[in-house]
Amino acid sequence: MADKGECVKVVVRVRPLSRKEKQDGHEANTKADPARGTIIVENPKGDEGEPPKSFTFDHVFGPDITQKGLYDKAAAPAVESMLNGFNATVFAYGQTGAGKSHTMEGYPDPPELRGIIPNSFQ
Repeated sequence: MADKGECVKVVVRVRPLSRKEKQDGHEANTKADPARGTIIVENPKGDEGEPPKSFTFDHVFGPDITQKGLYDKAAAPAVESMLNGFNATVFAYGQTGAGKSHTMEGYPDPPELRGIIPNSFQ
């Protein structure tokens, strides 16, 4: 069970641009590479030759991940460990507007939009 949930895991979810951000002409400068577990960040105000920065995490998810897909990969092992009598914690951290409430709570209907908390009770 040590490989499933008995250690700290750091997971990053990149949210899609909001309607307002798209209307204002913004472009995404943060991209997820789930296969490599990396987040690539480009400096929109950097020099033309400035390479993007890359950061590695246990799991990364792009804007297209479903709530259930994220739950299954990122939270289900912790919930399973808890049901087996071990301590487990899942928490969201980030700036205002980063998507923490959507990830953790989601929306009650339709069921596909439920977040980690309701999915863990399910």
